[in-house]
Order: sequence, then C-alpha cells, then structure tokens
Amino acid sequence: MVRLMLRTELESAAAPLLEKIKDHPFFAGLRDGTLDGAALLHFARQDADFLLPAYGRALARTAALAHDNAHAMVLARMAVGTLEARQAMAMGYDIMAAQLGAGDDSWRTAPADPVTHAYTSFFSSAAASSLAEAIGALLPCSWFYLSIADDLKERHDPTARYADWGKALHPGDDYRDVLEEFLTVVDEVGERVSADDRDRLTGNFLTAARYEWSFLDAALHRLDWPV
Repeated sequence: MVRLMLRTELESAAAPLLEKIKDHPFFAGLRDGTLDGAALLHFARQDADFLLPAYGRALARTAALAHDNAHAMVLARMAVGTLEARQAMAMGYDIMAAQLGAGDDSWRTAPADPVTHAYTSFFSSAAASSLAEAIGALLPCSWFYLSIADDLKERHDPTARYADWGKALHPGDDYRDVLEEFLTVVDEVGERVSADDRDRLTGNFLTAARYEWSFLDAALHRLDWPV
C-alpha cells in the first residue's frame, strides 16, 4: 500500500482549523482596521520576544536530531532565518508603538502570557524527543504563516488602519522556497519513520495548529496570568 505524501495528509487534517485561524477576530480586525492597537502590540511582544526565539532554538535542536545532512541544513538555515526575523521585528517596536498611540511602555516588559509559555514549552519538549515529534510540532508555525500572510494580502482593506502592517507581515516570495524545502523534509521523514512515529508527528502537528489559534486569541484578549 502506497502512503500519501505526509504533507497531503496534514494539509487535509488541518484545513478546517486553518480556516478558523484566518477568520479569527484578530485577523479580521487586522484586515479591516478595527483591531485594538493594544492587541497588536501584545501580539508583537509575544511573537518577537518569546515565540520566535523559542521557535528558532527548537529548529536548531531539531537540526541536531537529523541524521540526513540535507535535512539538518534545511532546519539549521530556518533556525538562523527565524532569529534574524525576530531581530527585525523587535527593531520595529518604537515605530509600531508611536503609530498605534501606545499610552505607556508596560507592554514592552510583559512576561510571556500563559498560551505563549505553553506553546514555547511544547516546541522545546518536542525538540528534545525525536525528529518526527519535533517536525510535527514546528510545522504549523511556518506553514500556516505563509497561508495567513497570503490571505491578509489578498483580503485586506488597502485604506484600513493596519494596511501597512498587514503587508509587513508577509515574508515575501522567497519564503515559499524555504517552506517547500521544509515540506520536502517532512515528506521524506514521513516515509522513513515507523507508523507510530508518523502518528506522533501528526498528533503534534494538530496540537501545534490548535496553539496557533490560541496564540491569536490570547493576543486579542491580551491574556495575562490570573495571579
């Protein structure tokens, strides 16, 4: 029996959730300009200062797990690219805060919120487990990002308050090549691992997809620790 390419199975499994993410009130508000500026600042802080650094380091650990040198190189390049993207985003803090009329700097020192803490811990745990489990946990962040960025570019209101920020979130067409390399790694690992490891990869992929939605929801509501 010939198995489907793993990316095909994962794409089918995640499609309903990806649509929910695209239509989440956070992105709907980003498209039409109604999003609270404080929510966007929360998102920027959580993404640049916590999520992206953890993601980059988890990619580096996953590269170290890869026995295939080509796979290790893809993952290592992604790790460097992620950390560089984080640096660029953090440098835009002052511009964003000024444009959004941030009343104070409290958002700059906010800790990782509960969802961000859980999601980044999930990255780290998966990257300490196995190549298959790590790839499953890391894939949605990269794969969904491009799909969401394309959707924002296509559906945003060019006259809306956040039109420029919506454009800035798009990683550019070169990112498609990076993602294709990652998906090729996913397909090849999916062919080589056992059925149990393939199931673990899929399970982590779906868990991470749910975290992607939860991360947005936490930003929308500026989630904080209750105590």
